[in-house]
Amino acid sequence: MSISSIKKYISNFKKYIRTGGVVYTNVSIVAPSLQLSNKIVFVSGGTSGIGLGIAKLFLAEGATVIISGRNKKKLDETKQALNNQNLYTICWDITDEKIADSKIHQLVVEVGGIDIFVNNAGIYDSASWDKVTPEMYDKVVDTNQRGLYFMCQAEGRYFVENNRKGKIINITSIAGILTGFNPYNVSKWGATCITRGLAKVLVCKGVLVNAIAPGNVVTNIHRGVQGKSVEDNAYTSQHPTERYTLVEEVASLALYLASDAANNIVGQVIAIDGGWTLN
Repeated sequence: MSISSIKKYISNFKKYIRTGGVVYTNVSIVAPSLQLSNKIVFVSGGTSGIGLGIAKLFLAEGATVIISGRNKKKLDETKQALNNQNLYTICWDITDEKIADSKIHQLVVEVGGIDIFVNNAGIYDSASWDKVTPEMYDKVVDTNQRGLYFMCQAEGRYFVENNRKGKIINITSIAGILTGFNPYNVSKWGATCITRGLAKVLVCKGVLVNAIAPGNVVTNIHRGVQGKSVEDNAYTSQHPTERYTLVEEVASLALYLASDAANNIVGQVIAIDGGWTLN
């Protein structure tokens, strides 16, 4: 056995001791085919994690992308980092339902008619069930459920009032499929209901609504194994595949739902969780 092989074996053994397993993974993204040419897409919570991954992929596929966030500095940094003339930013707190219609109007005036809304913004609180306060509950539910409801309402109204066909893709969670006594599960079950209910209302108008329900993804919520990057070790015991879902995998599914290839998929909440929800 070579010295390099011995070093790799020792490194993997240390990772196994720390985490319980070692998995390396790679997602091959096919060359951009410009599936979203001439499309204008809005992505909430687009400065990090899944939202940022979707924004990057959609830009590569020819879309004009608008990302929102509450922090102007992060928005400016993201715009500078991506350095793409087809990327726009807007400061927007989605929990303020009073501004949703006016913000959409602002975007239409500045960028053009929106074809696809991706509702990705969300928050998480890890407090145990017996430590949750009303303030914690309200904060999570106000963003993940109430905020989503009124965003979807404004987006649906925009499509209907302008006689415009389009798509709404909600990034929810398998917490909206599995049971759990915490504000996050409650909010995500609400997000599942919002998705399916809105899809039923809007399909006759030519507006298609679906959702993606990720399991554990390496984002700012789940930062990988022991704080390390997914490239270092993608192992997790919670998924039957024994690895985390990658942001790129969620983005690729969002691309499929946004494309014309998915024009007969309506009201679905598609889990991408390595089989977790099969249990």
